Amino acid sequence: MATIRKRTLPSGKSVWLAGYVDGEGKRRFKQFPTKKEADAFLTRAKSEVAAGSHVPDRTASTVDQAYALLITALKADEAARSTIENYRTYYGGHVRPFLGTRFLPKLHPADVGDWLERLRVDGRTDDTCRRARIVLGAVFDEAIRRRLAFTNPVRSLRSRRKTRRAEIRDAEDTIRVPERESVRALLAAAADVEGLFLVARERSTSGLRTIEVRRVVPGHPIKALRAFRADHVGAEVEAFRPTPWLRPMLATMALAGLRIGEARGLAWGRVMPEHLEVREGVDRFNSLDRVKTVAALRNIPIGPQLATILGNWRAINGRSEGLVFPSDAATPLGYPNIVNRQIGPLQIALGIVAVDGSPRWTPHSFRHFAVSLWIDEGANIKQVSEWAGHESPEFTQRVYGHLFSAGRADRRAATAGELSVLGSIEPATQAQHGNDNAVKSSTAATI
Repeated sequence: MATIRKRTLPSGKSVWLAGYVDGEGKRRFKQFPTKKEADAFLTRAKSEVAAGSHVPDRTASTVDQAYALLITALKADEAARSTIENYRTYYGGHVRPFLGTRFLPKLHPADVGDWLERLRVDGRTDDTCRRARIVLGAVFDEAIRRRLAFTNPVRSLRSRRKTRRAEIRDAEDTIRVPERESVRALLAAAADVEGLFLVARERSTSGLRTIEVRRVVPGHPIKALRAFRADHVGAEVEAFRPTPWLRPMLATMALAGLRIGEARGLAWGRVMPEHLEVREGVDRFNSLDRVKTVAALRNIPIGPQLATILGNWRAINGRSEGLVFPSDAATPLGYPNIVNRQIGPLQIALGIVAVDGSPRWTPHSFRHFAVSLWIDEGANIKQVSEWAGHESPEFTQRVYGHLFSAGRADRRAATAGELSVLGSIEPATQAQHGNDNAVKSSTAATI
C-alpha cells in the first residue's frame, strides 16, 4: 500500500515521507521536502513496480560498479586483450570522470545527451564520443543482464536531427579509397628491393615539403647518404629501402582486403591456391590469437596474380610453415615497423602524401581499396560483406553504400548506353573543350 505522510525530524524540519512496497514485497520509504515531489515519486515508483522495472535507491548500483562487472564478464568470456584495454581507456578517460558515481536507475537519456555534449565542448572528437557512447551502452547492457537496471538510456537516446550543413559534411566525409594508379605504383616501387631511396624534405608552416627523391644502388649506402645530405644542408634527409615482405603484404591487403592484424597473423597453412583462410590475427600488443568475431572467420577468394605473388614470396622466404610475414625472430611483425618504416616512407618516396607531407594512406586504406575493387567488378553486397568479414550486409551498406551507388561501374553502364545510341564517340575539338579535353581518335576512349 502506498502512503504519504508528513514527518517532523528531530531537528524540527518537516519532510514528506513516501512509503510503498517494491517488487520483492519489501516496504520502502523515501523522504522529500515537499508533498508534490513525494507524490510524483510515488506515482513513478508504483508504475515501475507494476512494470517490474523498479530498483530502490538503496539497492541501486553505480555506473562504476556496473563497469567492473562488465570487465569481469569480458575476462570470463576470454575477450581479446585489446578489446578489454579499449574499454578501459575510453571508460577511464571519458565516462568515469562524468558519470562514474551516478546511480544506474537515475541516469536518463537526457543525461546521456548532456554528457555527450560536454565531451564535445571539452574538445573530444566525434569518433571519441562515439566510442565512449558504445562503452557506456555496453555497461548498461551488462547491468540489465544482471538485473541492476531495466532500461538502457544510451539505446533510448534519440539522435538530434542533423542540420543541412552537418549532412553535407557527412556526405563528403565518406570512406576515402586509394586510386588504382596509386596502388599500382606502390606495388611496383615495393618490388624494388635493390634500390635505396634518399628523400630530402624541408619543414614549412603547412608541414614537410619534399625537395628531392633520389634512387641509388646501395653499394655504399652510408657514403651515398652522406653525399645526399651534403647536397641538402638544412633539410631533413631520410633513407628508405623496401624490404622483401613489403610488396606481398601490400598486395594481400589491397587485393584480399585483410585487416593489418589479419595480415600479420596469416600463416602459410591458411594460404590455399584459390583462397585465403582468415582464422588468426595479431593485436596491438603483438599477441597472436583467434580473430575477434565470428564474422571475421572467413575464406577470401584470390586470383592468380595474388597467388603468384605469395608463391614467389614463399620461395624467396624459404619457409612453408609459420607466419607468412614474420620478423627476423619468426614473431609477428610489429605495427610501427610496418607503418613507420615501410608503408609510410614508401608513400613519401613516391610523393603520395597529404597537404602536410604525411603519408596519404594508412594500412586500413588498402582494405577499403579491396572492397571497392570487388564492388567495381560486380560482386553483390552479400559477397562483399562475407569476404570483408563484416558483421552483416547492413553494415557493409552503411559504410560502402556510396560505392555501390556511384562506382566506376556506373560510368561503364552510362558509356555503354551512350554508345548504343550514338555509335562511336564523337571527337572533341579545341573550340569546344580546349586542348586538355581533345580526343585524338575515337579509339582513345575506353570503357
